[in-house]
Amino acid sequence: MRRAQILFGVVVYLAAAGCTALPESFKRIDGRFEENQLLNDQAICRAEIKDNLSAANQTTTWGGPTDDAVAVYTGCMARHGYKAE
Repeated sequence: MRRAQILFGVVVYLAAAGCTALPESFKRIDGRFEENQLLNDQAICRAEIKDNLSAANQTTTWGGPTDDAVAVYTGCMARHGYKAE
């Protein structure tokens, strides 16, 4: 019984975390697209979340990003010339 409860908790956690991920689909405002540059800019913006928000304000109880984390991330991506799709 205990194993079933743990397994259920893990499944719920993963499902909730999957539903509340950072935006991953971006389009360059100038129309250019370079995969390596996008990946580099995403890494920079994920690091900006860690640099600008307390650990408690980075993720929700369910493991997904907070609204503040999403705002920092999308703002950073906008400064790098991207628009979320």
